Amino acid sequence: MQAMKKTIILLISALFILSACDSGFDEMNVDPTKPAQLSPSTKFTYTQLYTEGEWYGTYLFYNVIQLMPNIQHINITSYHPIFTYKEGKNTHFFFEAQYAYTIKNLVDLQHQLRNSESSTKDVDLAITDIQKVLAFSRLTDVYGDIPYSEAGLGAIEGIRQPKYDTQEFIYNDMLETLEKAVNVLNSGNPTSFGSADIMYDGNIEKWRKFGNSLMLRLAMRLVKVDENKAKTWAEKAINGGVMTSNDDIAYLQMENNSNDQGPNVNQLTKCFSSRHRDQIKISKTLFDFLNDHNDPRIPVLCSTVDGNTDPALQSGQDINDFTRGEANSKPNINIFGGSGIIIYDAPFFFQTYAEVEFMLAEASYRWGLAGGTGETENHYKAGVTAAMQYLSMYGHGVEITQDQIDQYLTNNPFDMNNALKMINEQYWVATFGNGIESFSNWRRSGYPELTPLDVATTLTGGMIPRRFIYPGSEKLNNMEELQKAIDRLEGGDHNTSRVWWDAP
Repeated sequence: MQAMKKTIILLISALFILSACDSGFDEMNVDPTKPAQLSPSTKFTYTQLYTEGEWYGTYLFYNVIQLMPNIQHINITSYHPIFTYKEGKNTHFFFEAQYAYTIKNLVDLQHQLRNSESSTKDVDLAITDIQKVLAFSRLTDVYGDIPYSEAGLGAIEGIRQPKYDTQEFIYNDMLETLEKAVNVLNSGNPTSFGSADIMYDGNIEKWRKFGNSLMLRLAMRLVKVDENKAKTWAEKAINGGVMTSNDDIAYLQMENNSNDQGPNVNQLTKCFSSRHRDQIKISKTLFDFLNDHNDPRIPVLCSTVDGNTDPALQSGQDINDFTRGEANSKPNINIFGGSGIIIYDAPFFFQTYAEVEFMLAEASYRWGLAGGTGETENHYKAGVTAAMQYLSMYGHGVEITQDQIDQYLTNNPFDMNNALKMINEQYWVATFGNGIESFSNWRRSGYPELTPLDVATTLTGGMIPRRFIYPGSEKLNNMEELQKAIDRLEGGDHNTSRVWWDAP
């Protein structure tokens, strides 16, 4: 993947020409040197960047302070009294920003493409549909029922209070949308996006693989609520052709840009780099798992506050210890940023090949797909290998050798009797930094087996939170439709209620 081109992000603003009541004023008010509509390519770049995040503070509050601690990748130390397991502590940022920036402009782009006479519009629209499913899946996985079918239609159809569709409806539609999009991409026709596509550079084959891989992810989400449907869609995805190497990873290569607020820099590394050296520590839960398995990822994921990556110097901080200090490891400040080192251009990952191989391992184990149960171990090993190798994409000298990987697999042999546990524990490590995916797969699979923090006894009835509550802004602006969604939640709008696919 080539480095992301220098892109000037154009904020979508008022492009509509004001009409006047006097005859001839329409023509007089049009500037013939300026377009009445931004190009689809410009809009597509915009939506890709904003799917990652429009501001590091948004990403900080929902991912680094809420989700990554929930699945015990990190310990947030001094943020604990304010945020840990508490409802409504700035989780609204994710909802509001995604609808205001990403969803609104994806819907607008779809509308523009559908009305286009371009010869590439069908392929452009198929790629846009996949991008839209990616964005919506991240939202529904953490909130549950959300505005979907009517979302983003305020300017187009005047719908200001969009209905909240059920997550079951949303999942069915997202899967069908992916299937249709992939079928269009199978035509082999080109896209007009080209280098404006900062994820795949207009490569149709990679988009086809990503569409099927995303389909596999959504299919696996359904195993607890509708296993037959999960198997059916997993089989479609696998037969359609999923990612086959780390070259297929869905990611953005960010810019080396000192812009603190915009979407051009990696939001995750910006979150870490803007925190004090004695804040945000590697969780003892994660570190002990890595250490107990003599994992070569320790010096990649962890470092001392001074940047030393020697495994012998690393230690995780207990999930119930919120003291601020320098004793325990931080997320590796040399590749994630922190303590004065700012890594603006780190890649941002949406879905990796490693995740796909772990899902193939589970699908082969559960249903005999992906080559049958005889291939479960091979898919598992391919997942571990890919999960260790893709970390080199962070640069800065990161590399885990094949000899190290082979030794790890030898020392930690696959056990078919504990297949689901081993597969999904590795998935948990492989998705470090991607809080939404780690959190979702933990709820889906039950692995790793996590112990709630002590504060759970008083705040959540002894449970780790299982969703985000809805934003207060929705209660002000769309209460009638929101209430229907709340009424469908068993237990109401609380962080311990379960989304539809997260069946007990």
